[in-house]
Amino acid sequence: MKDKIKNKFNGIKHKWIYFHTDSYEFQLILDEITKAVNNKNISSKNAIRLAKSFKFHEKAFIKYIKNIGRKNFSCICHIIDKENNKIEIKLKPDIVLNAYMLSNTPKSLKLYKSNEKSKGEWKKPNDGFIDPITYPSVEEELTEFGYAMYKEWTEEVVASGMNSIDYYRHLCGTLKYYKRGK
Repeated sequence: MKDKIKNKFNGIKHKWIYFHTDSYEFQLILDEITKAVNNKNISSKNAIRLAKSFKFHEKAFIKYIKNIGRKNFSCICHIIDKENNKIEIKLKPDIVLNAYMLSNTPKSLKLYKSNEKSKGEWKKPNDGFIDPITYPSVEEELTEFGYAMYKEWTEEVVASGMNSIDYYRHLCGTLKYYKRGK
């Protein structure tokens, strides 16, 4: 078994392997990440970011380090996040032998990136649009799509030459106001 593993990584400098996200091994990796978060070896933010990149690329990548033991032979691997926090995981040799090989490091393959944007993490584009409402800012209140709709509506109202209430009445008929207590 040791010879098979040695032959698998023969001549390879960076020994990165990966597993598909629908595999049993992926669940083992997630369990180790969860243990590391509970033991405060990695922050929950970094763990979530790592899990998101795994799911986005549909593969969990780990680095093979070494073999240990004679009677209870196993392989030591590291789960490494973008900031080089390492989580050690022990795997059976047959799991490592059946794993797929990465052609390069995850950083060079840009596997730590996922195209998901978090809410509120966008900046208003420098498009010349001046928001008549100053507080709260559009970045706090709207998403990118919401900002585009708001901008179009505001520009449409300005182009009509009316204020927003009159323009709404022009488009939809009567604008109803509801008052309390009267």
